[in-house]
Amino acid sequence: MNGGKWTVNTRPDSVEFTHELADPAAGYAYIYRKTVRLIPGKPEMVLEHHLKNTGRQPIRGTVYGHNFLVLDHQTTGPYFSVSVPFQIQSPQPPNKDLAEIRGKQFVFTRALAGKDVVYTPLLGFSDSPNDNEVRIENTQVGAGVVMRGNHPLTHLALWSIRSVLAVEPFITMAIEPGSEFDWDVTYDYYTLRGIQNENQPVIHSHAAAEIKLP
Repeated sequence: MNGGKWTVNTRPDSVEFTHELADPAAGYAYIYRKTVRLIPGKPEMVLEHHLKNTGRQPIRGTVYGHNFLVLDHQTTGPYFSVSVPFQIQSPQPPNKDLAEIRGKQFVFTRALAGKDVVYTPLLGFSDSPNDNEVRIENTQVGAGVVMRGNHPLTHLALWSIRSVLAVEPFITMAIEPGSEFDWDVTYDYYTLRGIQNENQPVIHSHAAAEIKLP
């Protein structure tokens, strides 16, 4: 199997991963570059993505980030809230014993335990990139993060188990041969005013990206 070629470049404030892959028989080929960048002087991380189609076939599909988030090792539960800029609609509302939708917010009604799983599509967004924004806060540890993408949403889904909370924004890409496509996601981390903690919260963010082709 052809796994392509990976290269990694590190700098004081960033890490750049490049993947080059070609399948001459199928006509697909690309150069994909992902940069994880920390913004000096700010509690901010940016994921920069660049995909160049170097093959004969167009690349069409969706791409999304898993965004696995853990705040200070907290179990997913009522201290967490997820907010978006639009009124949430869902064809698959959550089990009310575990969570519920309240206007522009998604909240958990109790702590998840054992094999509890919450999965819900979060629809109702417009075709404006401004709706590609998700805010997650935890009042127990007094910390939060707002995630902003620079492309309109195609789909938005929330998935969670007791140990991790993930809100996954999907965007659409259509890249003709010789063309390029860029997308960025910015993560701003912050503390909540009026909430005192003996220790600073520990934030773990596993922001993987996955490309899905038809």
